Formats: sequence, structure tokens, C-alpha cells
Amino acid sequence: MTYKILDLFAGVSGLSLGLELFRDNNNKQLFEVFRSVEIDHFACETLRNLHGQDKVIEGDLTKKEIHKQVIDQCKGNVSIVVGGIPCQSFSLIGARSGDDKKKQKFKDDKRDNLFQEYLKIVKEIKPKIIVIENVKGILSKKNNDGTLIIHQIISDFEELGFNFIHKKTGAKYRLVDAANFGVPQKRERVILIGVKTDWKNVEIPFIERTHANPLDNTKLLPYVTLFDAIGDLPEVESSMTKTGLNKKEIISAEKRNKKINSGNDNLILNKDLFKNHFSELNKSGKQFVRFIHSKNNKMFHHVARNHQRSDIELFRKMKQGETAKDFLKRCSKKDKLLVKYKMNSFMDKYRRQSYKFSGTTIFAHLQKDGNRFIHPTQARSITVREAARIQSFPDWFEFKGPITQKYKQIGNAVPPLLSKNYIANVLYKIIRY
Repeated sequence: MTYKILDLFAGVSGLSLGLELFRDNNNKQLFEVFRSVEIDHFACETLRNLHGQDKVIEGDLTKKEIHKQVIDQCKGNVSIVVGGIPCQSFSLIGARSGDDKKKQKFKDDKRDNLFQEYLKIVKEIKPKIIVIENVKGILSKKNNDGTLIIHQIISDFEELGFNFIHKKTGAKYRLVDAANFGVPQKRERVILIGVKTDWKNVEIPFIERTHANPLDNTKLLPYVTLFDAIGDLPEVESSMTKTGLNKKEIISAEKRNKKINSGNDNLILNKDLFKNHFSELNKSGKQFVRFIHSKNNKMFHHVARNHQRSDIELFRKMKQGETAKDFLKRCSKKDKLLVKYKMNSFMDKYRRQSYKFSGTTIFAHLQKDGNRFIHPTQARSITVREAARIQSFPDWFEFKGPITQKYKQIGNAVPPLLSKNYIANVLYKIIRY
């Protein structure tokens, strides 16, 4: 038996993809997407490419016609409802960290009430299990009456007969770090899992982490590093933009751009390069690579982003693991001019990632620039494919839309491997009770 999933606010289906890729003890698929609902057009194009036309509902859930479409198609057909409720106003990055005007805007953000749409649909469809994923910031965000939103969400679903209590801790949600479940990225997320008590009156199983910092001296697998995740990808160079260049420099840049390899949106990974890389990995890295690697070595979106000459020069001079704050402490007066942004709010406005560690949190700001995600050894920001791997999307997964939209889709996604290794295992134990 496969359990049918309704994926609300689906993005590009990272959460439900992880569930679909999970296999039970008999190596059989247990979960299958029935419908994915998403408002973003380009994300829907990605979903259609993944699931097919019939499984995708494009539109705003607050619109009556979209709400009705979801209920008409899913009622009686769905056992599990999952969703990453839009989290921009919960995030501790961006407007919540800005001036008072921006903070007030996000205090009154209407997106905080989108969980009410999720609630209405759950009330009508009556699934056995619900899953809600969100950023850590949701734990501190309050309604206008001072009530913590996380408590309001849990209370509303408890009134519908869902139990959220975890067996080991007694808590009603869990804050998990994707790195602790095999994702090559530090990414803390709040996961709520509720079970309808009139189906099974059980507590939520507590799944132990599988990975840890190797310095902790545990028996767990070490964190998956960026070298594990992207070290086998072919080197590519960024084309140089005309910004800040005189006529002579522009001619020189154009000649350079014609000679370099900036990558390919559709390519076959070199088998020897892959084998050599794989042979250098520990058990942790090999497990991850087996998950993301395509059997036919096919891969999408490994194209370097264009950069200004000054940025390419800055990227080249920064050391692995270094932020703009670190760089400014040691660089020459001349090199200080390469850092063009004010460092008042974020001292890591530029960050060169390190091969030795997991990546920092991938977020949707990547659509604007990649300055916080500078490649460890190459003078450029990460490609779409590198971002996708750090988020644990398999190489065969194809994103649709302009490059900026691909970065946005990846940054907003739930890492599929977090869903597979953590959420799917919780649901499997619940089903087996």
C-alpha cells in the first residue's frame, strides 16, 4: 500500500520528494504524491516536469476556486498532508533584522495566517497524518495578541484531533539540523508531525540523528562536507561583466570570456573524475554521493554565474572559510576597495565556503547574488547544480525557469535527504504501530 500525499505550498517538492524516495524494509515505495499545490509559476513548471501535468495545481490557496479544486480532487484520496508554510516573515534574516519600519511590516505580515488555509484544507480532507516544516524563526514570532504562532498552530490542529507529542521528549515539535541527517549543510528547521488520534493514538517517534561533528568523538557518521558533495564537479569559470570597466578593459574581458569554460546546463559527468572522487570519500560521503548521483551520469545546471571583475579578484584572494569581516582584518588598503557592500548588518555579506565543512544555510537570496556562497577553490559563486547538491537534490532533478528562479526554488526548498532520513522514518514508524 502506498500512502497518497497532498503537498501544500509545495515549492519544488523537496519535502514530498524525500518521502517518495524512501523505501520500507521490503525495499518498496511507501509514499506517493497525489497533488502538489504551488503559487509560483516557475516552481510549478519544475513540478510538472517532475510529476506530470495532472498532479500539479497552480494557484493561490486563499482563492476560493483554488481551494475548491484542491478539495474536489483530494478529498477521499489523500492520507497525508505536508507543507512548508511560506516562512519569509518568520525568518530571522531580512526584514525582521532591519529597521523599525521593516520590523513592523513583518509583524503584521499576512503570510503568518497562511497556516489557516492549511488548517481549512486539513479540516475538510481529514488526513491521517500532517507534516509542517518551517524556519527556526517561527519559534519566536508572535501574533498581535502576543501569542506565539507556533503554539497557535499546534492548538488549532489539536482541536481537529491531532496529537503532536514526541515519545522521548514530550515536546510538540522538533528543531532539527539537516547536517545531523546527512545533508552537507547546516540548516535548522522546525518540524511538526501530527497524527489523527481516532486513527492511531500514538506519540511521535523520536528519530536519533545519524551524523555529528567529527570533533564530538561520537560513534555517529561525520558530517557530509562540501568536498564530499561537490568535489567531483568539473571546474568552470565566470564570465566577466562590463560593470566598472573602461573600453579597453571591456575588449579584454570579452576576449577572455570567449576562451573560458563557463559550464553547461545539460552535461554528462566524467566517469573517471567521479570514480577518483568517490574513492577518496569516507562512509558518510559515499552514502551522500550514492543518493545524489545519476546512474547515467547525467546532470543539469552546472553553469558559472557572471561576475564583475572586482568580485572575481576578491573571490580569488579570500581564503576558504573566510568572511568579509575576516578578509578586511588582514587585507591591504587597496584590497579593501574590493568589498563594495557596507558591513553594518551582515559581516558575512561575502563568505568563501570551505571544502572541510558542511555548507552554510542555502537561502532564496541566491537569486540576487551568490556572495555568501563563494566556491571553496574557484573564483566564483556556486552554480545552480552545486546549490542543488548542497540542498541534497539528486543530479537528475531538473529545475525550470531563468537562473535566478532556479536559485530561488533551491533556496526555498526542504532538503529531500532530510525528508527521507528524518521525516519519512518518523512516518514509517507511525504507520507500523
